[in-house]
Amino acid sequence: MRRYREGDHLEIGRIYHEAIHRLAAADYTPEQLAAWSNGKIDWEKWRERCERKQPFVKEIEGEVAGFMEMDPDGHIDCTYVNPVYARRGVMSEIMAAVKAEAERMGIKRLFAEVSITARPFFEKHGFVLVRDNQVLIGDQILINFIMESRFVSDPG
Repeated sequence: MRRYREGDHLEIGRIYHEAIHRLAAADYTPEQLAAWSNGKIDWEKWRERCERKQPFVKEIEGEVAGFMEMDPDGHIDCTYVNPVYARRGVMSEIMAAVKAEAERMGIKRLFAEVSITARPFFEKHGFVLVRDNQVLIGDQILINFIMESRFVSDPG
């Protein structure tokens, strides 16, 4: 488990696209998937984003297995796993690191816009539904969920 390192954006951009098209395909139409990630990966955009966001990264045998972004206000943004490592505990390990960092920073609330596919994962980690949400990407409407997890450090 570590934070972003220079060059990770190449694997992160690829994971983003592959996770959408391989893992979310059961929950969204081909048109919605194409609007979400059309396959034209903008490597410079991913480099800039990763340098700015400094995502949490789980590496297995030298390969990025998954990543998650947490903003200073507790907003969890991109949360994606390499489909090869799906359902192997990779994202749970990253979530534990994110929660530990949030606690260290004094953040009392984590929140995210969660896909249909990711909702069970977030629920497993104590997030509750705030409201249903719709996102317009191009001409496609995608359903997702605003979820949050509130926690208070144990004073003892």
